[in-house]
Amino acid sequence: MTWTSTRRKATALVVVAAMLSLAGCGATPTSEAAEAGIADEIKMVGVRDLTGPVAYAGVGAARGAELAVQEINAQKYLGEGKSLVLDEIDSAGAIERAAAEVTRALSDKDVGVILGPVQGQQSAAVAPVVEARKVPIVFTQSASDGVVIGDYTFRATAPMHTFYGHAAEFLANQDLTNVAVLYNSTYPTLAELAETHFPAMAQAEGLNIVESIPVQTTTQDFTSPAQKLAQMNPDAIVVLLLSSQSVTAMTQLRQAGYAGQFVGNTNNAGGNAAQAGQHAVDMVYPVDFSAAQQDPHAKEFVEAYRNEFGELPQTYAAEGYDAVWWIAHAIKASGDSSREGIRDGLELMAREGFTGAMGEITFEGNDMRVPGVLARWDGNQEAVISD
Repeated sequence: MTWTSTRRKATALVVVAAMLSLAGCGATPTSEAAEAGIADEIKMVGVRDLTGPVAYAGVGAARGAELAVQEINAQKYLGEGKSLVLDEIDSAGAIERAAAEVTRALSDKDVGVILGPVQGQQSAAVAPVVEARKVPIVFTQSASDGVVIGDYTFRATAPMHTFYGHAAEFLANQDLTNVAVLYNSTYPTLAELAETHFPAMAQAEGLNIVESIPVQTTTQDFTSPAQKLAQMNPDAIVVLLLSSQSVTAMTQLRQAGYAGQFVGNTNNAGGNAAQAGQHAVDMVYPVDFSAAQQDPHAKEFVEAYRNEFGELPQTYAAEGYDAVWWIAHAIKASGDSSREGIRDGLELMAREGFTGAMGEITFEGNDMRVPGVLARWDGNQEAVISD
């Protein structure tokens, strides 16, 4: 994740070439071999980070998916004797490992659909291969470009920039017009938000970006940017970092004397901000889902998740949950659990939309859109302050 953009692209091309070579020797795709109809057992494989720096996203998505599978099977949603089966595999933060595991899943004729990685670099590397093999894959997170690229790639996370406007509106409404940005330039989702999308939002809302400081994924000491930003004393600092980085950055900013408003991102949601203690109090951040939402579907999901796992769900769990329900709706809509049938059903549901844990879900092509909310961390819990 610390590579330059050029090196990331070169590595991805090497990975894709290797995957295509391996996949060409694989078994005949299920879509060519299976008969139409819903099989008694529909196998899904999840390939996502269950360990490593963004394991919170991968584990959350996996747990949400597990809960959805339990509900779908218990309700006999796909019919008597019909069930979903989900195998989760750890990509461990490595593009090459994600590529190898997706290739293995492609070669298993019993796998009807893949639940893809949460990191944009991994997802962009595997997307061309699943398209070439005509196997549907549903990603969560992975909001960078090059992920949803054709008929077989789908994303069950609304790109952060599609609901991050809640933050710009908040800053404008609070008259916090002089804003600085501290961001991870090697994590595509955050880099694109900081360099392209947020500046456009700021301009539209009349905000003035007084400074924008990029850091690496490996950066864990923010003393220098913290001192610089504290001296500038902007009205607000937009912190577009990974969760562990945000904790250190906010702590060092407060220690440097900054007392203004912090605006975060989905990495701070679901209690992650608590790790920064008093330094994160009153931080706000846009999210596609909050456990504090009061709409009925969200409350039902929160209760079920808490009963199953003994804790409140984070946004990643809601994404994983709605991704699997999207697949279930797709199979039911098409009446066909083959790879081609699942693809057709996913596309049909994308045109129609559905209601999930994240609210009223719509799509642009194969890409999910949700309303999103603005949350505030009060030091003890998360509260929704706008929708």
